[in-house]
Amino acid sequence: MFRSTAVRRMRDIERPWNEGRTHVQLRELPRSALPTDVRRLCIRERLLGVTDVALDYHRFLPTGRAYLTLSHPDHLYKNLQALEKSSVASLPIRAVSSPPPQARAGRLNKNGTQGKVFPGNGPHGGIHSRMKHVVVWGFPGKMSEQAVENYLHDFRLDNVEGLTEAVKVELPTNTFSLYSRYLVRPTSTAEAHRLVRQLHMTYYEPQQWGKRYQLRARVVY
Repeated sequence: MFRSTAVRRMRDIERPWNEGRTHVQLRELPRSALPTDVRRLCIRERLLGVTDVALDYHRFLPTGRAYLTLSHPDHLYKNLQALEKSSVASLPIRAVSSPPPQARAGRLNKNGTQGKVFPGNGPHGGIHSRMKHVVVWGFPGKMSEQAVENYLHDFRLDNVEGLTEAVKVELPTNTFSLYSRYLVRPTSTAEAHRLVRQLHMTYYEPQQWGKRYQLRARVVY
């Protein structure tokens, strides 16, 4: 009798680890961590049934979190145990069970100028294709989509989600910035990395603005 009661109590304690969930959220990752780093972690810790790795973004910049999708809830408890003392780039990380992560899709632009703006929040930044999008920020705040496309004319770009070649990343509610951020979609992964190499830490129109607008660029995974 006492043994069965103890077993039931142990099951109650373990229940938060395995609630039928199929996602693990990794926290306190280095902001420089890539999906390949997370996949190496999965291999090193021999995690079971991982079907997808997704970095979490805020306005298309990494938050230091990532999500693992599991093929079955039965893998959750063992995977969380395996991750208890894990690290990435020699930094300790945390792992918790998670409901399915939500990503907000693009919405209509209030100004009606170019169709949509994207918040860039959630797994993969809320976009569908992987490793072929680049976020560029540091442009003048009122710079238009067409002006960004003209500035990037040396790179081969596709339309973003069937829209223009450059789509503005929306600001959080009730905020203002002197700078603007844009999402572009090069025609290939190689072109995306070429764009980042050539554009990151350069200055926008230095002959006119000097060092006022320093550009930064990152591939969105």
